Amino acid sequence: MKKKLVSAVLSAAMVLSATGMTAFAEAPEELDVIYLSCSTASEFWQYIGVGIQNAVLDAEEEYGITINLQTTGPAEESQTEAYVTAFEEAIAAAPDAIVTATQVAEATVPKAQEAVGQDIVLNFVNCGLVQEDVTDNADCYNEFYYCSNATIGALAAETMLSILETKGLEAKGTVAMNYSVVNANGEQRMKGFSDYMAENAPDITCTETYYNNNNLEEAQANVENQISTFGDELIGIYGGNNISGDGAVLAAQAAGINDRVAIIGVDSDEMEIQALEDGVLDAIIVQDAYTQGYNAMMNAIVTVMEGANPEAEQQINCPPSAVLASQMDDEATQALLNPTLLAR
Repeated sequence: MKKKLVSAVLSAAMVLSATGMTAFAEAPEELDVIYLSCSTASEFWQYIGVGIQNAVLDAEEEYGITINLQTTGPAEESQTEAYVTAFEEAIAAAPDAIVTATQVAEATVPKAQEAVGQDIVLNFVNCGLVQEDVTDNADCYNEFYYCSNATIGALAAETMLSILETKGLEAKGTVAMNYSVVNANGEQRMKGFSDYMAENAPDITCTETYYNNNNLEEAQANVENQISTFGDELIGIYGGNNISGDGAVLAAQAAGINDRVAIIGVDSDEMEIQALEDGVLDAIIVQDAYTQGYNAMMNAIVTVMEGANPEAEQQINCPPSAVLASQMDDEATQALLNPTLLAR
């Protein structure tokens, strides 16, 4: 169990002991928990699932019980109606806890209210009902583990400026902006990038965001269009998620422009990792998907077992990292890029 949560569990236990509260009159032999993913096909959400699975294994050992984990959800992030339906089905299954991520916060709020109303411990991971530091809908969930999207964007911009300097390229021209789908979380990720550029590199113009519906062919086509449209003015490509990064990689390879642009991806997958190693991609801004998933599920289980949320804050930020090719031999970096290496 992670040290932070071990400490939190002990603290919660002390509070419960002092107040005479108990989670259960008799400790249960089994728990039912659900990981409701917003995309079962996405490598990023699978990475979060690795953390969730390991948290379940650690919690079984910690509490000496059996925990039945079910993973469900639509194949793609764009299938938002299917996500809401899957949420309804998860609630109907009456589990002890649900850990989920949503691309459609407004449509998710009523379902979250229903889950909490049925005493299901509901935690959000990465994409929740609110943006960071917003207290709206606080009664609709137990805990939210995320990575600040504004920080992701700002770190991507800072890293791009550094790479332009390393390549001997002037910080003057156009940066192509790409993302998956229109949602509040994504807007913050793209705004964080453009705001940093406006403040620190006023000679750089960021395009409007080209959306690809998390479809690789569309992502590649969008970047090819940007390369054709902006020509020699193009000095950078920002892919705000892994599919957008993959599209940038394929388009840049086809156009042979790697030497004259800086390319930044976000959220690693197999293609991005290979492209970083090959020098096609200059950096990947990596969220700690494993830790987000691990803590979200462990917190949910602890909350069920101990009868109280062990975290002092309802929202916990897990900061991102910028990974360059020169760092890829480090074991910790390899696990950060590909959390499946941590699967047990």
